[in-house]
Amino acid sequence: MPCRTDYRELKTVNAELRAEVRQLHRQLERLRMENDVLREAAEPLIHQAPAQERFALIHRLRDGFTTKRLCRILVTDRSSYYLWTRAQECRDKREHEERKFAELIVEIRTAHPAYGAERITRELKRQDLEIGRRRLARLMREQGISRITRRKRRNLTKPDQGSAAVPDLVQRQFTAPMPGLKLACTMPELTNWHCDLRFRDPCPLAA
Repeated sequence: MPCRTDYRELKTVNAELRAEVRQLHRQLERLRMENDVLREAAEPLIHQAPAQERFALIHRLRDGFTTKRLCRILVTDRSSYYLWTRAQECRDKREHEERKFAELIVEIRTAHPAYGAERITRELKRQDLEIGRRRLARLMREQGISRITRRKRRNLTKPDQGSAAVPDLVQRQFTAPMPGLKLACTMPELTNWHCDLRFRDPCPLAA
């Protein structure tokens, strides 16, 4: 009797295991089919996605999956990803420096509202902080900071749009067949701030 009972139990367990294997097999086939569909749908997107986005996705998922598998799925070269990872450290350091510079720019502008990029750069150099003027100007634009103009620039020369143009009497011909037919002189010379204008004697234009 005990042997017959053991045989029945083994037969029952074997049947349950076979049913579980068949169920797992059906699930595996379904997952394989879904994987093929998703691969066909995602392959064009993967190839069209910029390398930076693929690198960022791999970097975000690297704790749950191996880098080798992620690079294979996303059709990415592992060496390029490792280069991007090393460069990411430099980018993070640069972003930290720029946040620090942005805070200093706000502090300087609070104390000196009329300072622009050039004067703020000189102020930072006095504090032993090296930064280029163009880089600082870009940070100011990103922060929405612009310099304050003390006065409005005025244009003293306002041409009359309705007046006629001065005629060209010589028609761009600076030679003459005989002396005294065409006369010309040099422009006035401004020698100092007292407006000492001097004219030279007219000279004839002759061939």
